[in-house]
Amino acid sequence: MRNAMSRILLLCAGFAALGAAEAQDAAGAESIERIRSTAASFVATQSPASARVEAGALDTRLRLPSCPQPLKASAPNGSNRGNWSVAVLCELGAGAGPLWSIYVPVRVADIRPVLVLARPLAPGQPVTADAVALEPRDLASLSYGYLVDPAQAIGQKLRRPLAPGAVLSPDALAAPTLIKRGAVITIIGRSGSLEVRASGKALADGGGGERISVENLSSHRVVDAVVRDGGNVEVGL
Repeated sequence: MRNAMSRILLLCAGFAALGAAEAQDAAGAESIERIRSTAASFVATQSPASARVEAGALDTRLRLPSCPQPLKASAPNGSNRGNWSVAVLCELGAGAGPLWSIYVPVRVADIRPVLVLARPLAPGQPVTADAVALEPRDLASLSYGYLVDPAQAIGQKLRRPLAPGAVLSPDALAAPTLIKRGAVITIIGRSGSLEVRASGKALADGGGGERISVENLSSHRVVDAVVRDGGNVEVGL
């Protein structure tokens, strides 16, 4: 009985020593949550207020020495829109170099209403009010841009085929054609209060605000001009 009791006491002592060692190791290890929070806070300061920022999981077995200083973060390679790779560092002081550093993946999502195509529309057709709608999308995933106001699209025409539900980006739209190639138009040159007019010929189709090449019918000089309306283009003097 005495031997059995001794073995039990030795076993308990062993467990207690192991627990103390683990507690000491945990106390000397940097908090994983502190590392993740540092990375997430860094990205949040560079993201819109509406964005949702979440640091990725780290291996729970990770044991880095506890940092006596505030942790620092940077993104040496920038971001891939919604995906960041943030370097979190423990620096002990000027010239000492980092005690350790680790990369933390951080995901950014920014869900807001954007303009989408609501019904089928062929390229070249004008966009009407019933052809667009506002739907929530993750802005971080829209690499080609987006529109948020129907007025930005109504009256424009599609440059290429788009399926219903597709996000309307600025480069998917073009101004409606106001001047046809070969049309005789008026070239207006302005410099301050001075205005000069000449007859010209359009060498390309053009919509409002677009630049096209035009030929001055008097001098036969070809210049770039901005389409103002169906019969006038403007050049700088």
